[in-house]
Amino acid sequence: MRAEKGSSTGVARGLLAPHGRVAGRNERVPRRGKRQGDRTLDATTDERAMAEREERAQHALEAFRERRRRRRADDTWFGSAECLLAAEDHALDPEALARRRMDVVAEAQAEGMSPELAEMMYDVAREEGLDPALAHELVRSGLGVAPPPEGVANAADQPASDKYYPTWLLPASAPDDVLRERMLRFSFRRMRAMLERHADPVEAFRAYAREPDVGLYGF
Repeated sequence: MRAEKGSSTGVARGLLAPHGRVAGRNERVPRRGKRQGDRTLDATTDERAMAEREERAQHALEAFRERRRRRRADDTWFGSAECLLAAEDHALDPEALARRRMDVVAEAQAEGMSPELAEMMYDVAREEGLDPALAHELVRSGLGVAPPPEGVANAADQPASDKYYPTWLLPASAPDDVLRERMLRFSFRRMRAMLERHADPVEAFRAYAREPDVGLYGF
């Protein structure tokens, strides 16, 4: 049957509703979902991103352990094996704590971290009960809890000459200081929770990297 002139049945536009019916004036044709190939590509991308996060987390733990090994050889403070703030740390006198803070901050700055980030990293780590030396490596890895939706990314665009350079170690602009402190705090708090939940630090770091809101956001 031919459609009458001026008909609003939508036949002239070739729109069909589900089950072969003709779509009426107020009926919308549902869109098709993702094709199988698109879903496979998304899954592959997610797996690669997860693998990269786990690799970065493992590298952070290994770097922390290597730093402890080098410090132990020099008979200096070298961090906690459990990656948490040691109980005896709170019993240190102010002078010893000041020396320890200067030590960790100086090492962080020597490796390219801005003074502002190095000092904030140390102070927030202690407040959250995480070993500051481990916090140093976690910040270098760039793995953090996602910033709030209303926030802004703190890391600058990666330079073309070296896409792996951790630009989040550079000084942040003043408006981002609050966001940076919040990301440090939430990330260190989550890392401590994983360390307390898993007896093996390797498993704790892997679990941290697999958290749904943890990603390569920088600080």
